[in-house]
Amino acid sequence: MPGEQELGAFVGRHQTDVARHGRTGIISLVIGVAAGAASIPIVIQTFEESSSGTFAGLVVGVALLCLWSGITNGLRYTTRHGEVYTVREGGLVYRRTGESRVIPWESIRKVSDSGQQNAISAAMGWDVHCRIKVHNGKRLLLTGFTHDAANLSRTIQRAVKEGIHPLPPERT
Repeated sequence: MPGEQELGAFVGRHQTDVARHGRTGIISLVIGVAAGAASIPIVIQTFEESSSGTFAGLVVGVALLCLWSGITNGLRYTTRHGEVYTVREGGLVYRRTGESRVIPWESIRKVSDSGQQNAISAAMGWDVHCRIKVHNGKRLLLTGFTHDAANLSRTIQRAVKEGIHPLPPERT
């Protein structure tokens, strides 16, 4: 596997706001617990009155979604310290505390971004949800918590899908 310098000239650096993962996780957990507590009497009332259950389903859904988001963001907060994506002409370098990966563009098997463009997605970091699969079976997940993630996602997709490698800033 090549070293970072063998990937060519430096193009850009994109650091992840790990603290935002923590803040989002805490807020999501609080909302999830509150919605979960509120859903109990609503679900009971739905069964007692033979109501349609649409509202109960909505409240339970919000509770589950927020709890899931809180847990996953909390895990990312505790495991992704120092997460940085460095773009070079010949590939991507991924770093976080205790891990470093040098990934030439040719080693990336698949890139897909299923981010959604709306206010809730932007707040939750879901505006960019780029999955990067490498030939060795390892994966990376780039989210909207990373600085300039949308541009980074486009750069990776162009390099992998179209073969258009990024150039250093002074050469563009």
